[in-house]
Amino acid sequence: MHTKIVLLGYMGSGKTTIGHRLANELKLPFWDLDEVIGQMFGMSVQYMMTRKGELYFRECEQKALKVVISNQAYILATGGGTPCYYNNLEVINKSSTSIYLQCNPGTLAERLVPEKQNRPLIADIEDDFMTEFIAKHLFERNPYYQQAHYTIDANNSPDIVLEDVLSALDVKKV
Repeated sequence: MHTKIVLLGYMGSGKTTIGHRLANELKLPFWDLDEVIGQMFGMSVQYMMTRKGELYFRECEQKALKVVISNQAYILATGGGTPCYYNNLEVINKSSTSIYLQCNPGTLAERLVPEKQNRPLIADIEDDFMTEFIAKHLFERNPYYQQAHYTIDANNSPDIVLEDVLSALDVKKV
């Protein structure tokens, strides 16, 4: 059985939603890397990004990733950029099963526009340009995301995505 599973994908792809549900299904602990970073460093990701800068945040992110990955069993939802920095993707793929929750830019824009004030990376992007911004970002990040062990179409409802993840992992739903 897969006991170390890391969910990758762009913000809004459902990593946290699917992560919670998958952890529930597999009876494993769930961690959201952004929450782990907040606990370890005593400040929110939003605060870090706006006040300390992205480089500081990425260094903290790498340290938090190494802490979580050292555990015996877990479901981890990473940040959208986590696999794109340092050797994070290599560490993830070497020590766990990685799953890329793939969404098209239109779906991501629909999901993200209503909550963009909570997302430092897109907070200042005009709604009309969100799809274009996401498409450009996905193009840059795709070479990393494509290295995941599994790719799941996450444009669907959480129920369908969870079923597809379980199927890819060859786990029978309880």
